[in-house]
Amino acid sequence: MILSFVKKLTFLLLLVGLSMYFLAFVVDSGLRKSRNEHYATWNDLFNSKINAELLILGSSRAEFHISPKILDSTLHLNSYNLGLSAWHFDMQYARFKLFLAHNPKPKYIIHNVDVYGFSKRNDVVNREQFLPYIHEPILQATTRGHKGEFDIYQQYIPLYKYKNQQALAWEGICNFVNLTALYDSTTKYKGYRGNEYTWNKDFELFKKRYPKGAKYSFNKEILKQFDEYLAFCEQQNIKVILLYAPEYYEVQPLYKNKNQMMEICENAAKRFHCYFLDYSKDTLCYQKKYFYNSQHLNKNGAEIFSKKLAVDVKSLLKMNK
Repeated sequence: MILSFVKKLTFLLLLVGLSMYFLAFVVDSGLRKSRNEHYATWNDLFNSKINAELLILGSSRAEFHISPKILDSTLHLNSYNLGLSAWHFDMQYARFKLFLAHNPKPKYIIHNVDVYGFSKRNDVVNREQFLPYIHEPILQATTRGHKGEFDIYQQYIPLYKYKNQQALAWEGICNFVNLTALYDSTTKYKGYRGNEYTWNKDFELFKKRYPKGAKYSFNKEILKQFDEYLAFCEQQNIKVILLYAPEYYEVQPLYKNKNQMMEICENAAKRFHCYFLDYSKDTLCYQKKYFYNSQHLNKNGAEIFSKKLAVDVKSLLKMNK
C-alpha cells in the first residue's frame, strides 16, 4: 500500500513538474513574440528581423535622441536604434554581440558615449526585459555580480523568475496563443522613441545631490571591452562613429572628469581609425525648450538633432547614394 502511494505521489509530482516546465516554455515563447516596450526591440534582434546597414548603439541618449526614420531619409539606407536605457557600455557591447549572433553585420555604427558609460552598474536595471532570455550566456555574463542578477533558482525553477511578474506571465500566455494585439503597446519606431515631455525637476535634484559636481569612475575591464569592440569593428571593416549627443549646457561643468572621457574617445578614434563627433557645444545645448532634463532632448529636440546628425554623417562618410 505504501509502495502504491509512493508511485502515485511520484507520478503526481512528475506531472506537476512537467506542467510547470511546459507553462514556463509557453510564457517565455509568448514574450519572445511580444510587441510591448520591454521586448519589441529585443525580439526584433533575436528573431533576425533587424538586418540594418547602420546600427545606433548607446544608452537612453541614443535610444531617445536618434531617429532611424530621419537617418534613413537622408542617408538612403536601413538603420535601427539599439539604444538601451540606463545601461553602460558593457551591456551595450553585449547587445551588439547578440545582434551579430542573429543578424548580418552592419556597415556602419553610430555609438553614443556618455561620461558615466565606462563605469559599472551595481544593479540589474529594468530586469523585466531580460526574463525570457536569461539563459543566454552573454546576458548571464554581463549581469553577473550585479545586485538582482539571475540566480540558479530563477534560471532552473520553472516560472520562479516571474514570481512578482504575474501580469507579464499572463501576457506571455496570451501571446503564445496569438492574442498579440492585446499587448501591442510599443510606441517605438525601429527602436527609437521620441519623448514629448517638458522640462522637469531632474536637473535640480541632480544639483542638490552633487553640489560640487559628480566624478564617475572608469572601470578597467569596461575600457578593455571598449578597445576590443573598436578593434573588432576595424577588423570587420565596420565604420564606427563615436558620438557625444547634446546635453543642456548648465550640467556640463558638473561632470568633473568629462575631459578625461573625451580624451579616451578621441584617442580611441585615432587608434582604431574611426570618428568622434562631439555635440556638447551645439546650439541645441543652450536652448532649454528642446530638453526635458539636462541629459535628454525631448522629441522636438531629438528630431532636430537627428537631422543635423544625418547631414554630418553623410558628409563624414562621403555617401553619394
